[in-house]
Amino acid sequence: MTTLDDTQRATLAALADGLIPAGVGMPCASEVSVAGSGVDYVLSVRPDLVEPLLSALGFPDAATEPDQALAALRAEQPSTFAALGEIVAGAYFLDKSVQDRIGYHGRVAAPADLDSPVDPDLLRPVIARGPIYRPDPRNDGTFPQKRPG
Repeated sequence: MTTLDDTQRATLAALADGLIPAGVGMPCASEVSVAGSGVDYVLSVRPDLVEPLLSALGFPDAATEPDQALAALRAEQPSTFAALGEIVAGAYFLDKSVQDRIGYHGRVAAPADLDSPVDPDLLRPVIARGPIYRPDPRNDGTFPQKRPG
């Protein structure tokens, strides 16, 4: 994984604040470590975003005039701008204080049963059929493999 240096992190914080400024009880991006642990985590699960991030951080005036750089980046390199937005938003919404403020803490498993708000006519055939599994092509096929999760 690529490690960002202090200068790159400062540039990212400035760009991130241009994308997610503080407002209505919400912190700006740099207040919740988007340029610290947030970006580190995002890049650990999305290494394909390292190259566009480095391109955005090296964009002319990114460190000194982030708002102008964001506008130019959006116009001249829309895919790099989109990747930067994805990184910043992902890191921002991973922060627990942001999650607390918006009341969202990730997906929660909700078991489906006949008492759920799902139309029971849709579930009956699945329940009647019972569990089925596809054989794992990595084994010899002598026993079914459940998928993780």
